Amino acid sequence: MVSLSLAASAAPAPPDDARGTTVRAGFYLAAAARLRPLAALDASHYTHLYYSALAVHPTTRKLVLPTDPDQAGLLAAFSPALKSRNRNLRTLLSVGTAGVAGAAAGSQADPAFAAMAADPASRAAFGAAAVALARDSGFDGLDVAWRFPASAVEMADLGFLVSEWRAAAPPGFLLTATAYFSSHVFAAPLPSVDYPSEALARCLDWVNVAAFGLRPPGGANATTAFDAPLYDRASHFSASYGVVSWIDAGLPAGKVVMGIPLYGRSWFLRNKANAGVGAPVVAAGPKQRGSNATGVMSYAEVQRLAAASAGGGGRRTATTAYDNASVASYLSVGDVWVAFDGAAVVAEKLAFAARRGLLGYFLWPVNYDDANLTLSRTGNLNWTTDILWEIAVAKVMFLALLHALIKTNCSNALVKQCTAHF
Repeated sequence: MVSLSLAASAAPAPPDDARGTTVRAGFYLAAAARLRPLAALDASHYTHLYYSALAVHPTTRKLVLPTDPDQAGLLAAFSPALKSRNRNLRTLLSVGTAGVAGAAAGSQADPAFAAMAADPASRAAFGAAAVALARDSGFDGLDVAWRFPASAVEMADLGFLVSEWRAAAPPGFLLTATAYFSSHVFAAPLPSVDYPSEALARCLDWVNVAAFGLRPPGGANATTAFDAPLYDRASHFSASYGVVSWIDAGLPAGKVVMGIPLYGRSWFLRNKANAGVGAPVVAAGPKQRGSNATGVMSYAEVQRLAAASAGGGGRRTATTAYDNASVASYLSVGDVWVAFDGAAVVAEKLAFAARRGLLGYFLWPVNYDDANLTLSRTGNLNWTTDILWEIAVAKVMFLALLHALIKTNCSNALVKQCTAHF
């Protein structure tokens, strides 16, 4: 019976995607709407789309609504426009730190959100106002985007917040959180900063694990490094470590949604002849029009850089490499080096997520995809394929377990109990 118990625990549960409830999400940065207007976003590639984000006012502790007419119109049109093209789509309003695509994990702080969350009265008032705005604007839920609580006290406040907001939310209203890549915040200024995993598991529909921006802050001896590797044998800074840490902390795998970046992290090399992983760098990469930041390129810009260098008369040759051990890739063009997630990396990450029984994935941000929405399409296709494969594997393992139970003359009641859970 020991072997039967092991077989039962090893067999993966049938994924929820068989009932259409897994998550293929994307975050849409309102501040980067010029890169991809809503009209150019194919909503069929996603089950959930987030409007990112509305901030907390530093003194009034209320939602900061857009004053620019275009931005106000975007907020009002977001849900109706996208749902008109995908009637099964669900939309969420992300509140808190809008963030900058490519910011290193743990490098952000949101004192305004922390002040709101610390006061019971402002927590309740803010939550009620956010729910009302979301419902009035056609959203199906809220996302708590506090990136990141920086102390044990702030983590406790986060637990109180999600508990109170869940109690105040109407039935069927989605409540999620976008969180640090690990259940323990390594870059926090104080020790013992751990997420209130029990409260998050109880009160949230899922947690968006931001498994990117993992490169620790560089110093005088900074070198090239992958920004969002799936594996890293030398450190904790990997997507796989983060996901497993959340599960070990008590968050069910079925409530974990793994983040995949649609940006690349770039640097200027000290010596363009030395362009591998760990090569010395002199500065963050060139400022880009899309990201509007140094050291960050949208996936579309990474692809344009590669295309412009191909066949460029031998002046600048692009080198693209894929690292099997890390499941990460980079592009080197002259003295510019960019770590990014290409289609092959996305496919491998989604296979990992399916094997671990995760609820799904989210893309950050969808504005940064190329004109063909290559990574959005890759995610949609591969996630569906991986889930169907996991279902097939689960069925085979279950049938083997059932056959073993019958051979050992287990009671009909036990057999019925097993089949009832499949």
